[in-house]
Amino acid sequence: MNILKTGVVVVAALFSFTCLFSSAAVASYTVTGVEGITSKEIQNKRTGKQTGVKKKHCGKKEKTVITGSIEQRRAALQASFRKAGISQEEIDELFSDERIEIYHNIYLSSVPKEGETKKKKLSYFDEEFGLLKPESIESGKRIIAENKELFERLESFYGIPANYIVAIIRIETNFKEHLGEYRVFNSLYTMAMLSKRAKRVNMANKELVTWVKTCRKTGIDPFTVKGSWAGAFGIPQFMPSSYVIFAVDDNNDGLVDLYDYPDAFASVANYLRRVGWKTGDEKRMRRAVYRYNHQKAYVNAVFAYAESI
Repeated sequence: MNILKTGVVVVAALFSFTCLFSSAAVASYTVTGVEGITSKEIQNKRTGKQTGVKKKHCGKKEKTVITGSIEQRRAALQASFRKAGISQEEIDELFSDERIEIYHNIYLSSVPKEGETKKKKLSYFDEEFGLLKPESIESGKRIIAENKELFERLESFYGIPANYIVAIIRIETNFKEHLGEYRVFNSLYTMAMLSKRAKRVNMANKELVTWVKTCRKTGIDPFTVKGSWAGAFGIPQFMPSSYVIFAVDDNNDGLVDLYDYPDAFASVANYLRRVGWKTGDEKRMRRAVYRYNHQKAYVNAVFAYAESI
């Protein structure tokens, strides 16, 4: 199914969910012994306690490693669904769907085989990514020019300059060019089943519960929407929890459509404002972008592109 063609239909239903299932409601359920997703948790990146894990030292940082077979993890995930109020009938239907899949090749492709060295990650400033190429910069300038009134209104309301919003969209999906080809449910399911890091497993479980509850409330098929290998979707690549908390209907058409520029731009602006952006205070600006993607390289790339357009 072409996600660009179905995006409006899918997100139209998701809009109903944001009205019925507020962030306060999200906070009322638990996942694998951890509090449900809240806007405060998104900002503070708090994690709860998890059983059956080991501590592993990697340099100066201590990582929590989780063990257990896929069968055990699946059982724990299903228990989380039940705690969230999802019926056993719905759970059985999900896990018997012929489209459910673990993306072994995608998730494990970055792990070097025995005797191999880890492959160098593609840099935002590499020639292949082309962030600061003339045509890339011109694309950003064109987007701003074509949506001049919209960006002026967004900056007036949210306090976020257009060039930073556009920089994030350029890096995330290159202006709709790379929206993702993996089913959101399966991407999160893969992380929950294969990751060895407890923090990632816990996050994937919570995002899956949020996604399934979203789809259940709106009647959306949870296997329909596609996005990145990590479970993000739409032009700004929001995770399900970010959609619930930050996505907005800017053009007041009754749809929170992350595949439509007005709503996508406004949602990015709302996200940055909510996590502490303050124009003119570079430290707070950078910190807000870091909240969007926890990589210093990402923050540097956003600022470099924003300053180029």
